[in-house]
Amino acid sequence: AMGAGTGLERFGETYPDRYFDVGIAEPHALTFSAGLAAAGMKPYAAIYSTFLQRAYDNLVHDVALQGLPVRLLIDRAGLAAADGATHHGIFDVAFLSEIPGISVLAPASYASLREMIAESADAEYPLAIRYSNTAEPDCDLDGFKKYGGRVLADFEPDSAPEYVFITYGTQIERVMGARELLRTRGVHAGVILLEQLKPLGAVAQTVAELTRGARRILFAEEGIRGGGAAMLLCDELMRLGVDLSGGRYKISAIDDDFASPSELCNIYEYVGLDASTLADRITE
Repeated sequence: AMGAGTGLERFGETYPDRYFDVGIAEPHALTFSAGLAAAGMKPYAAIYSTFLQRAYDNLVHDVALQGLPVRLLIDRAGLAAADGATHHGIFDVAFLSEIPGISVLAPASYASLREMIAESADAEYPLAIRYSNTAEPDCDLDGFKKYGGRVLADFEPDSAPEYVFITYGTQIERVMGARELLRTRGVHAGVILLEQLKPLGAVAQTVAELTRGARRILFAEEGIRGGGAAMLLCDELMRLGVDLSGGRYKISAIDDDFASPSELCNIYEYVGLDASTLADRITE
């Protein structure tokens, strides 16, 4: 129902028989997609993160319970600086992660997004790809090395950093900013970028190996803290026997808040996800 907002108007003009505007009826969009998938078609449902909440029941009963390969394209994931609390996409990771059988991906670049959409054509299970409506992160991701479980990492050459940031999506831009601030203080930190948020089995294995020598790990999440990826990863790491005691693992996320400041401000500073706050938090 948001053809212009999701960038699909041109697709609809080019392929009118393959494009359906459901008229701001997100629950119907998911049940309709489930029907298409059950008939052997390959539906892609593009919905803003904040409005996907309205289709939660349909997602559970009509898609996930039947294991149908509906591909969710979750637009405007993360904070909506221009539109405010009604459009913040900060809950989808938490509510999708509790639904069995769904895979949740979080590309941080256009290249990753293209790759994931191409691979999703052969999906045999429900799949969600979440992305921001902003430009690519304004930071260099060329130095990141790819590991298993769609985990990318950028560490100092030949070193096991004492401090490690973990994040996903466009929050990587502020994490890289925090890393640069630490460098000016003579502190070196590694950065782990997750592009898969569910399932977390292989992700946790890789993170456990990469952070074995770290004294402090900070997961910066542009989403709600309760039930978010940071909490779920913490649980998976503990299941693997990783010792996270003594404040070794910290979470900076949106903590029980709709992220709706009463005065004009930097929204990332308001929720504690700006580069300066992250740099201070990991070393405090």
